[in-house]
Amino acid sequence: MTRLIRASVIIATILGSGLFADKAFADQTIQGGTATIEVNGTLGADNTNPDSTIPEGDDNWINVTVPTSTIFYNTPKNSSIQSPTYSITNNSGRPVSVSTEGLTTVANNSEPSDFDLTLNTVGTSTNPAITDTINLINKGSIQQSLNTTLINLANKDGKLTSNGAANEGDNSAKFTYGGSSATTSMTTLKYNLGFTFKSIGW
Repeated sequence: MTRLIRASVIIATILGSGLFADKAFADQTIQGGTATIEVNGTLGADNTNPDSTIPEGDDNWINVTVPTSTIFYNTPKNSSIQSPTYSITNNSGRPVSVSTEGLTTVANNSEPSDFDLTLNTVGTSTNPAITDTINLINKGSIQQSLNTTLINLANKDGKLTSNGAANEGDNSAKFTYGGSSATTSMTTLKYNLGFTFKSIGW
């Protein structure tokens, strides 16, 4: 029977809702007893539309698709951690910065003392990873409070700036897990992997 080290990593999909933005208007000086002020509102602002009037940098621009769960494993004959390749996709009308807060334990894990786990971000020629490899677990110990930027993703049209050409960047990136453990005893592990997304204004 093949023995595996396996973990299920739960990641939340974050979808931003729409709000209207404050538009910049010139002030007016009133000499008299009354004033009229223009009021501009947006109902149901679409965060996938680059022309939406959501304020720059507002979290309501965030609309990112990530997996609900992921796995890694190894076997007694191969100590290297292996995993499928997973995607992070930005559906927003603005670029998004992707960071990780690292792992938190879900169950009573018993990590082997030689267990190393890395998160590997795979960028592209137009969207290289800012941090391509980060240690999540080192020698059986979870690395705390990482708060590390992994990659910036273009908006849904591949634009990194308002004046940029469509498809100048990529709105999707890949990630996998790496590392190793020499244990030959089947050990089940479970964590939550935290991602943080920040809208990049233009």
